[in-house]
Amino acid sequence: MKLKKLVLNTTLGLMASTLLCPAILSGCSKSEGQDQVETGGTDSKDRAETDNKGDSKPDSSDQKNTVAPDQTDAENLSDTVRWFNASYAILTELNGCDYNIFAGLEPSFAVAAMEQKMLEDSWGVTDRASADETLDWILTEGHRYGFKDDMSFLKDYGLGEIDEENRKDFILEYFDITSEEADFYVTSFAMYEEYGEGAIDAWDYCRALNLMSFFYLAGYYTETEALDGSLEIAKTLQEKFDSWDTLVDSYLRGYEYWAEESSDKRREIYEDLKKRDDNPYRVDYNTELVKTW
Repeated sequence: MKLKKLVLNTTLGLMASTLLCPAILSGCSKSEGQDQVETGGTDSKDRAETDNKGDSKPDSSDQKNTVAPDQTDAENLSDTVRWFNASYAILTELNGCDYNIFAGLEPSFAVAAMEQKMLEDSWGVTDRASADETLDWILTEGHRYGFKDDMSFLKDYGLGEIDEENRKDFILEYFDITSEEADFYVTSFAMYEEYGEGAIDAWDYCRALNLMSFFYLAGYYTETEALDGSLEIAKTLQEKFDSWDTLVDSYLRGYEYWAEESSDKRREIYEDLKKRDDNPYRVDYNTELVKTW
């Protein structure tokens, strides 16, 4: 993901932006000051440059059919742990792992090495301290923070008062960005108008839950630590939505904001998962989330 900067191309506009959103001059965008991970050979402060790597990992289909630990045996999973798994089941499926096992794989030395490599390459996480730092960023800011700032600024600048068909031209007139970037902001602003500041909240919280599983498999967190942390995150996330459909809708909007591409493939996976005999979303969305480990 490229670092987005809304740079006004007129003196009057520049003065207005300083009054309305001082942060614009330093990049009021998806990559905020605490974006310190998810690198790929670039400056570790520039998360947005390589952020798309943070949503994938090496193919692990050869690990999928291993026997899970007793705690997370597919037949013995509590509804609470199933809820955790469901929150990131789309990515688990994309990665060829098993959403009926906590974290998707049985822990082992080989799995730990694989996860450590993925976390370093995709998130810049190399140890417990950087894992903690990454989790703190995604829970306190994440991409929803940049979304809110960008969209609030555009609202203050008057984009909401412009007819939808003229918004792209308006942005191109007052901001020094490309046509594709203008399309991106028009689409994102439409999300903001319809769903508000929390339009993409599920994206960050689902990824936070997924990170807990990655940190566990990598050996940076114990299983109990990962489950305890997941419980707190899941309780916060559950309160923000009223069903799996509304949560996934928000997650997919976040994917589109982050990746600047359609979420159709992930939508198809979600719909397919719901049709399966082992549908991960069969667990009641409103189930009481309690410690069962």
